[in-house]
Amino acid sequence: MKRVLRYIEQQQAELAKSPFLSFLGDTRVEPRLRFGFAPCMAPFVMGFADLNKYVLRDESSEDPLQKLINTHTREDDHHWGMFLRDLRTLELDAPLELTGAIEHLWGEHNKKARQLIYGLVALVSAERPVMRLVIVECIEAAGSVGSSRFTQAARELEARTGKRLFYFGEAHERLETGHLTGSGNVEETLAGLELTPEQVERARGLVDRTFALFHAMGDELLAYARRGLEGAHAPGTRGAARSG
Repeated sequence: MKRVLRYIEQQQAELAKSPFLSFLGDTRVEPRLRFGFAPCMAPFVMGFADLNKYVLRDESSEDPLQKLINTHTREDDHHWGMFLRDLRTLELDAPLELTGAIEHLWGEHNKKARQLIYGLVALVSAERPVMRLVIVECIEAAGSVGSSRFTQAARELEARTGKRLFYFGEAHERLETGHLTGSGNVEETLAGLELTPEQVERARGLVDRTFALFHAMGDELLAYARRGLEGAHAPGTRGAARSG
């Protein structure tokens, strides 16, 4: 497993250099405008809670690795409340009729966020606990590097406006360790797992597929945020274009 964990770290470093995460750190752009993508993350954030509760978790299993996953999911399935709070703080929760909200959440501009969750469900559902652990480690690695960039922009926003973010701020970052949480020395447990060459190859494939899903969502979020910037800077427009 050590070889797989090193490969995950390599992919995490590549994700950190992605255009979307680079945009989040661009201090030339007003912090609030950098968060213009936030409503488009709703399918991922809410779907991630369901992924933990209904797909990753298996309370009927006696497998010690699955029990490790179960404990982790209970630590990780309730972060969505902070996300909703941040949408209000960022003034990105303008009222919509139900049909308008559905059109926004399931719109073409939002498909990669949905496909990320669908893709993770497909990957997890097809694997046994040891490979599920690999997928969870990928999710945590992606979440950790993303939270770091979110927090940087959130600090800038608070310094300018006095408004504090939670899902996109330090409160959530403290929960994103980059590894499974909640069950003793998890890192030692993971590093001590012995995989066959075939399992290592399969695990690397799962790592590639998982990170590809996060890259795709990031590209989509960046495109949406940039469209918001264009609207905010258009002649006769005051302030940020409001999402939705």
